[in-house]
Amino acid sequence: ETKTSPLINENGEKAKYNIYTKSFLDERSKKGVKPRNFLIDKKFLNRRGQDYLNTLGIDFPYSKPKELISHFLTISHVDTNSTILDFFAGSGSTGEAVLEYGKQCNFILCQNNENDICRDVTYERIKRIIEKENYRASLKYMKVDFVSITDKFYYEYADELLKNIKELVELENGINFRNNNEISILLTDEEAEQFTNNIPKECKTIYIGHNVLLDYKQESKLKEYGVKINRIPNYYYKEKEI
Repeated sequence: ETKTSPLINENGEKAKYNIYTKSFLDERSKKGVKPRNFLIDKKFLNRRGQDYLNTLGIDFPYSKPKELISHFLTISHVDTNSTILDFFAGSGSTGEAVLEYGKQCNFILCQNNENDICRDVTYERIKRIIEKENYRASLKYMKVDFVSITDKFYYEYADELLKNIKELVELENGINFRNNNEISILLTDEEAEQFTNNIPKECKTIYIGHNVLLDYKQESKLKEYGVKINRIPNYYYKEKEI
């Protein structure tokens, strides 16, 4: 039953049909109310996506144009610090669109690595764009695989995951420790001692593992140098609490 229909059928009951006025595109456009989901602009053609990749020296057919993804981000009113997930990333158009969109948004691109697409196309494209446009961004390429839990105890996998804690901190905070004297990460007491004995004058922020204990002298020296201390959250170590 069409509850919103104002019409009555031949039996005096509310009709299951209604009357609608057809809306023509040219008329809507003149009034400035063109449907935002009507895409006819040539910049949204897939061919433009492939042509654009050619300018980056990347060979990949059927690439979605980044302008299309940018349009979706705009009409979706994506908020600051949002994370956009593309589970079928292809050439990485979504990643580049998010970089252009700004608002400190993050993105996660997933792609199987058939014919080395993920490594040679998806990752390589974003890497070149970051370098070309000088974006302040942290980019990491990670591979996942199935592992048998019968071979090891679960906490042994947790130990292996912690070997990548540096990369995880970079990803979550959008930073890069490599060749960056303004930030540093300390995961052991030994690293903390070496760092506080020779604090780089450019360093303004450090990330410290939750099991690293600073003594009064070390904390005082960091405060003297104006170094901000960020403790790495406990949830990085959650799985070790067996």
